[in-house]
Amino acid sequence: MLLKDKVAVVTGAAKGIGKCIVTEMTKQGAKPVILDFDDRAGLDLEEELKRDGADPLFVKTNVADYASLCGAKEAVIKKYGRVDVLVINAGVSRKMSIGEITVDEWNWVLGINLTGSFYTIKAFHGEFLKKNRDDPGKIIFISSGSAITGTGGGCHYAASKAGQHGLMRTVAKELGPHSVNVNAIAPRVIMTDIFDHLYPTEESRNKLLEKIPIGRFGLPEDVAKLACFLAGPDSGYVHGQIILADGGRTY
Repeated sequence: MLLKDKVAVVTGAAKGIGKCIVTEMTKQGAKPVILDFDDRAGLDLEEELKRDGADPLFVKTNVADYASLCGAKEAVIKKYGRVDVLVINAGVSRKMSIGEITVDEWNWVLGINLTGSFYTIKAFHGEFLKKNRDDPGKIIFISSGSAITGTGGGCHYAASKAGQHGLMRTVAKELGPHSVNVNAIAPRVIMTDIFDHLYPTEESRNKLLEKIPIGRFGLPEDVAKLACFLAGPDSGYVHGQIILADGGRTY
C-alpha cells in the first residue's frame, strides 16, 4: 500500500472530491483525518470508514477560523501523534459576474478558499518542520484550472485559486529543505455538486464536453488517485508543481 500507516489530513473531506481523496487514501493504508464544517456528513464518513476496518478521525472544522484549525491539529496529534500528509481541499464556488459579486460574497469566497488555505498551512506548519529524509511529508493543494483560465466560477473563485498557487510555491520553497513535497492539483470539469450547479442542463454539459479532447468529464476518483501518487513515495522529486487534471481541455 502506497500510504501504509501515514496520517493523512484532508480539509473539506466529508463530500465530493475531498471524500473521494479520503476514501482512496484509506484504501492505500492511510490513517484518515476528516476535517469539515458539515458534522453530519463528516460523522457519516467516519462511521463508514470504521465499518471498513479503518481508524479514522473526524473533527468539525471551519477553515475560515484559525482557532478551529489549531484545535483540529491538536486533536490529530492527540490521537495519532503526527501528521504525514496534508490535503488542502476545502473550497466554495459560485458562477457570478463581477457586477453580481458583492463585497460580502468576495470576502466569503476568499475567506474559505485562500485565507482558509493559509490558516491550514499555519496551523499544521510546525508538524512539517519536524520532517526529514527518513520521515518525509507531503502537502497537496486542490486548486482549480480556473486560476489559469479565469473561467468556471467567477472572478472571486479564480482569484482565490490563483492565490493558492502563489501560496503553494512559497510553501514549497520554505518546506522543501525539510523533506516536504508541496504541489497543487488543478482540476477542471470534475463531476461534483459544484459541477451540477455550474452546468445544470444537458445542453450546457454537451457544449462543455465538446471542448474536452478525451471525450469525458472528470471524476472525483481521477483527482483522488493523483493525490495518492503525490502523497506517496514515488513522487519524491515532484515539487512546487501545478498539475492540471482536465482531460486536455486547457492545453
